[in-house]
Amino acid sequence: MPSLVMERYALVILAGIFGGLAAQRCHVPGGAVVGAMLASGLVTLLLPEGINLPKQWGTIIQIVLGVSLGMTFDRSFLPIAAKAMPLAILSTVILLLVAIGMAFLASRLGLVDFGTALFGFSPGGMTGMAVISQVEGHNSAVVAFFHLVRVFTLFMTVPLLARIFFMIKQSS
Repeated sequence: MPSLVMERYALVILAGIFGGLAAQRCHVPGGAVVGAMLASGLVTLLLPEGINLPKQWGTIIQIVLGVSLGMTFDRSFLPIAAKAMPLAILSTVILLLVAIGMAFLASRLGLVDFGTALFGFSPGGMTGMAVISQVEGHNSAVVAFFHLVRVFTLFMTVPLLARIFFMIKQSS
């Protein structure tokens, strides 16, 4: 790879590292991922010709994400997982139906193609869905943006809702 391209990759990676660490230190919801994405995205936008992630990196990133999620497994969750499986499946089906409807609406409005919208509105983690959408040939920046809006909204409202319901439960 030419040296200028490597310098641009290094600049974007360093911006991502700095952004992720800064956001985590400032206790931004989803700090490491969100901060890294915003900082590297901003630097990428400022680069005159932008930058593209090589396709083979997508596979490496998916493997790292899969391994890091797999490492969170713990035997203590197995009894809960068995009991919660029907609700998890029902929730997924409902969320997928909503995602299909939203993707149809977004594509009919001419915002993005159906595939990009489906990845963007589907349940799943922001990083995983963005990487998979890129590997599948869709607009990963739009997918990441849709998930970023969802994640920020949820990170801001779910703790508040949990506190409210906890207070209601305590007072009854």
